Amino acid sequence: MTPTRPTVRSARLDEWRPLGRLLGAAFDDDPVWEWMCPDPNRRRAHLGRMFGQLIRRPMASGWVVTTEELTGAAAWTAPGEWKVRPVDGLRISEPLLRAVGPTRVRRRLKALGQMDQHHPAEPHWYLEVIGADPTRRGEGIGSALMAPMLERIDGEGLPAYLESSKEENLPLYHRFGFEVLDEVRLLPECPPLWRMWRRPR
Repeated sequence: MTPTRPTVRSARLDEWRPLGRLLGAAFDDDPVWEWMCPDPNRRRAHLGRMFGQLIRRPMASGWVVTTEELTGAAAWTAPGEWKVRPVDGLRISEPLLRAVGPTRVRRRLKALGQMDQHHPAEPHWYLEVIGADPTRRGEGIGSALMAPMLERIDGEGLPAYLESSKEENLPLYHRFGFEVLDEVRLLPECPPLWRMWRRPR
């Protein structure tokens, strides 16, 4: 029996904490975040709060979608708004620093600083983060989360951009029209990221 595709809706502003925890769990085994936060106890204690703060700004604009059961979330940033504002950076910094740990902060922050240098200049929608409950993978949650926003983006005739830090996720993005631009490492010892670009359909 084919499982029913999850129902997707806009996330409410008061859901930033549970969705942050969800995204923290989703990225717990992510190679880049494992490198960023190698202490699993720190990562599991603080990464969810960091993601929760990260998604508050797109939530306020209505660009975060989730499922009725809060089994997944995707946060988009509108064209021209992908750079982190100082106020958002302050919100993110405390849980991020706790997740990274005091002995690794300088090198990890340098790696994050490289992200902006690789970001495209052409106006586009940015899929900032997407993740699903690790116990519910394979249920089509990622596909359900992506479809409605891509339909909207196609209606606007704009491209979309994302960075994938997991090679196993590339086929999913390919199915939705994203193509790999290149493979980059934020620092030589950091696992790779795949920059992906999607032209409107």
